[in-house]
Amino acid sequence: MGTTRTAWHVLLAALLSQRGSRSFEVRVEVPLSTEPLRADYLLLRKNAAPDSSEPAGTLRKLWALLSKDAIVEFKSIGRPYRRRNLDRLFSYLHLYCADNLERIEQRSDLCGVLLVPTRTRSLDTDVADLGLGWDDLGDGYWRLRGGAFALVVVEIEAVAAAENDDLLRLFGHDEAPTLAARRWLAQQVGAEEIAMAMHDLEGFDEVVRKLLSTLPPEQVLSAFPPEQRVAGLPPEQVLSAFPPEQRVAGLPPEQRVAGLPPEQVLLALPDDVLRALSDSYLDTLSAETRAAIRARVGR
Repeated sequence: MGTTRTAWHVLLAALLSQRGSRSFEVRVEVPLSTEPLRADYLLLRKNAAPDSSEPAGTLRKLWALLSKDAIVEFKSIGRPYRRRNLDRLFSYLHLYCADNLERIEQRSDLCGVLLVPTRTRSLDTDVADLGLGWDDLGDGYWRLRGGAFALVVVEIEAVAAAENDDLLRLFGHDEAPTLAARRWLAQQVGAEEIAMAMHDLEGFDEVVRKLLSTLPPEQVLSAFPPEQRVAGLPPEQVLSAFPPEQRVAGLPPEQRVAGLPPEQVLLALPDDVLRALSDSYLDTLSAETRAAIRARVGR
């Protein structure tokens, strides 16, 4: 515990190793987390009381529920809530409280916020394991009671629906955002600073897919040259999208009939040419071909 290791730490490690229980292994200066201890967001209240003259444009009910400082953990669609994430959030709260004695004078000055697309079974299990209880604040907002710090859980999809927040819907499972939301998302992805910050992060492809899903197919395809639009498709699938006359349009006659058996080539000739064929030539053809020609030209 703490950031400074003293000589007494070394001596105590020796004592525990030499004279402690042989049923235990003693390890020294062990990292307790495989991930960096870094909160997603830290919200710092600038005023003693919320400014009601400028209401928030998103998560409108949340801000009045916050303490002086708030540590926010966000779980996305691509990386949802996992078992014991709640323990990690509480550890952030305890560490922040321990390291900011001047700012956090009492525990009520600090709270936690967990943003999730929706409540999950794993979250409910962790809440029960920690002996916490749910207080329904309405419209997708919940307070967890029983912990050392106040903690607010926000169900993004429920809040977006209750507050009719089109932009917040982007962070849920909604695949049909409004025009305003599509424009906002396109602006953010198109902004150089934001795009650079997101490009190498997990979930970037998910953001791009959501953006593309909001655009008409023709608008997406217009950004690519013809060869890229059909890349990876088998030729027969590409051709199936066109009527027969468009498939052969622009081809010289010899290419139009290339690969066809001679009798099929014959049937592709105009009717006036078929009428000019002699009876002796027709007798050299198969009965099926002769019948087809006579049916077409009345011979």
